[in-house]
Amino acid sequence: MKPLGVLLSLAVTAVGALWWTTPASYPFGARDRVTVSLSHLFEHDVGGAMTLAAGLAGLAVALLSGRPHPLVRAGAVVQVLFFGVVMSDAGVMSVLGYVMGLSLPVALAVALAVPVVRACALGRIWGYVALAALVVAGAAVAVFLGGALWAYAGNVTAGLRSYAGRLAWTLADMAAFAAWAWITFRLFGGALPRWAGPVQARRWGRVATVGAALCPLPYALYRLTWLTPWPTDISGPIDLPLRLQGLMLAFAAVTACVLTLGLISRWGEVFPRWIPMLRGRPVPVPLPVVLGGAVAGACCLASPGLAVNAVERGELWALLLWPYPLWGVLLGAAVLAYWLRRRPGGVYTAASTGA
Repeated sequence: MKPLGVLLSLAVTAVGALWWTTPASYPFGARDRVTVSLSHLFEHDVGGAMTLAAGLAGLAVALLSGRPHPLVRAGAVVQVLFFGVVMSDAGVMSVLGYVMGLSLPVALAVALAVPVVRACALGRIWGYVALAALVVAGAAVAVFLGGALWAYAGNVTAGLRSYAGRLAWTLADMAAFAAWAWITFRLFGGALPRWAGPVQARRWGRVATVGAALCPLPYALYRLTWLTPWPTDISGPIDLPLRLQGLMLAFAAVTACVLTLGLISRWGEVFPRWIPMLRGRPVPVPLPVVLGGAVAGACCLASPGLAVNAVERGELWALLLWPYPLWGVLLGAAVLAYWLRRRPGGVYTAASTGA
């Protein structure tokens, strides 16, 4: 815990000093390409000074972390707030959305092909029939949609490359936030309260999970309008690659909804039968906890910038379309409940009760 805090704080101190003394190195402020943030509101003299101060304060907290004094804990909380509120932005959610939009079709194709190939290897007739159907479907997609799919992938990757430098700072901030959240958790470690018991966690976790699963659905419906004659956010004609982009983003949002429900489902604890090689095995607890926790953290990091941007633009309805503040809290609670139920000692699980 101490080495992590020391190394991180030294890096932050160096970056803060660079930003404060060299205006051209500062990626935020008026020159920032990502305005869904707080950091675009202040220039290098303020942002650099704050970052330098945060690095020095973090170094002190890390060096004193062996003594969990209330001031040390308060200092760790301040670090979490600095990286999670002041320096955060919504760019991380854009990265997640577009990466999922690119990877989910590939994952779906693999998920369909693997059991079919396995059935063929076992000499089953239905496997050969299904394989032929997949080949025909793949050929049809290549002929009728191949060009549009290639253009869609090119549009997304070009956008990611264009913002690569700026998004690197977004990811660096997310890493610093995660590190300080872990350090803070360790500093406040101790006996869990009664509400954190596995039975209690199953009750309130179900409510949190259902609520979190509903949060991405407004965005899915919003992007599905790109498939209609009345697309949102777009004026003029819309081409097929852009329609596919809307479909993929909506698909990513619906997938997020389904995966969230896995936190209270049996298939979220035991791999279902249709997954080759893993069927019937327990789902490793870190897998959904780390992935779900990362998305919850990304939502929380996107929340301050989204709120400020909505106020600046006079479009508070955006908080209903992208409910990151609510989504982050609910998903974080859902992941926490899942971990409390399945951690060592948390023996009350859906799998063990047949739920």
